[in-house]
Amino acid sequence: MRDPYAPSPLVVIGVDGSRSARQAALWAIDEAMDRDVSLQLVYAITAAGGDRDGTVAVTDAEHAINDVIAAVESTGKPVKVEAEIVHASPTTALLTASRSAALVCVGSTGVKHALQGRIGSTAAALAASAHCPVAIVPTNTDATPRAAGLILAAVDESPASSAVLELAVQEARLRGAPLRVVTIRRRPPGDGCDADVSAGHGIGAKLDHRLTHWRRNHPDLDIELVTDHHSLLNYLEQLQRTGTPIQLVVVDPLRPGPTDILLGPSGRAALDAIGATLLICDRQWWL
Repeated sequence: MRDPYAPSPLVVIGVDGSRSARQAALWAIDEAMDRDVSLQLVYAITAAGGDRDGTVAVTDAEHAINDVIAAVESTGKPVKVEAEIVHASPTTALLTASRSAALVCVGSTGVKHALQGRIGSTAAALAASAHCPVAIVPTNTDATPRAAGLILAAVDESPASSAVLELAVQEARLRGAPLRVVTIRRRPPGDGCDADVSAGHGIGAKLDHRLTHWRRNHPDLDIELVTDHHSLLNYLEQLQRTGTPIQLVVVDPLRPGPTDILLGPSGRAALDAIGATLLICDRQWWL
């Protein structure tokens, strides 16, 4: 039983003054409300910003935080917002926060990477090393996570798949959204093939048996297994071509695998095009 006097894990948002970070905070509102916890805005200051006492850097941080708070309050949703300015690198600050957080949310592109069209280094580092689930939110996503759209869970036969599936079911129920469980097979690095390919009917049959448990416990949940595809990225592009909305893709942090692909240029382009958030499972669920 959880200690009733222990602090509740927060939903942590990395703030850096970018539009992407503000969008991440808006996306995270329902996540915090569902858990009945606060949003914790974290702004990391790595240098004094050109002045001796760091006044400029702190002022910039306060402006960025106030901008996000105003955006959250404008939604009218009853979520509590807290804020903290940390003197550390963004990666260090958020990795430290992830040790006690329920979820860490960041924008896919921070201030430094917005013009280069690539995922921010902080998001990539969190994807690999965070101690809780990490949501990487594209700038053009719908700020309301309960909007219509599929939840995709990329699973294989690894131990991580149980955690990925459990998290995906939780998110699908939160949003009242259909869940599609996409089978993948991992190949060893350097074999000349994509790291993420169709798993075939063998893995699919085993997963379908496991899905019976979730269908029985949640008969109102629309959950289907998807095995007929070349790769996860190919399936995303196929859904995009058909105009099928996707709001969330749940993967695990193992490498090589779909996380690497979706953090790369092609995956980033696909996620941005459909406005889907990448949700990376907590590695502690399967270690």
